[in-house]
Amino acid sequence: MSDGEISTELVDYVRDLFAPSTEDFEMLTRGAKDFGMPEGWEISPDVGRLFQTLCRAVGAKSVVEFGTFAGHSALWFARALPEDGKVLSIELDSDYAAFTRSQLDRLKDSEKIEIRIGSCLEMLPILESEVEASGQKFDVIFLDADKAHYPEFLNWAEGVLRKGGLLLADNVLRSGSWNGQKLLDTDADDPRIIAIRKFNQMLATHPKFTSIIVPMRSGVAVGIFDG
Repeated sequence: MSDGEISTELVDYVRDLFAPSTEDFEMLTRGAKDFGMPEGWEISPDVGRLFQTLCRAVGAKSVVEFGTFAGHSALWFARALPEDGKVLSIELDSDYAAFTRSQLDRLKDSEKIEIRIGSCLEMLPILESEVEASGQKFDVIFLDADKAHYPEFLNWAEGVLRKGGLLLADNVLRSGSWNGQKLLDTDADDPRIIAIRKFNQMLATHPKFTSIIVPMRSGVAVGIFDG
């Protein structure tokens, strides 16, 4: 029996209990705002804690994320990894990348984070070649950029994600940048919405992933690669 939807108060309770705000992340948020980055695009603390919990559960040491933005997710990941862990973060905007690097350099565990500048799609074959050369596949892949190409990222992930690794994706249920359109709008024509619908369907039925969407914040897809 259900007592209805989880209230905002309960969501806040969980966030404040398990992922209270800290000065480090507040500094990143303030800095991003002052720099002129869009407000509210960073992952929330409860999503960050979810990512940390999942990373610890699979024993992650290597993470690649698409979309650095203000560095929140990269720092959450870095602080979940062991001392020899690494977060490779891909950012298209060189100004964002340089500013975020300067912000992160002031914080503990930032030495685990490498930021590369470039188009996410163009970076895929480069990363694939590096994985092949090293023989070391990624433990975690996080999608948070180029949402119109999430299906391509999913196909790519099969070749570079180790068995038992994690595929994570943000904004799989909603986004404030969809020009007022919603995921379930039958007449939605935003290419990002169309792509995310396809991605969600592909992930839900993929024979090599055991997956679910966690309906928190903007919707977080979580898939375990069965290999």
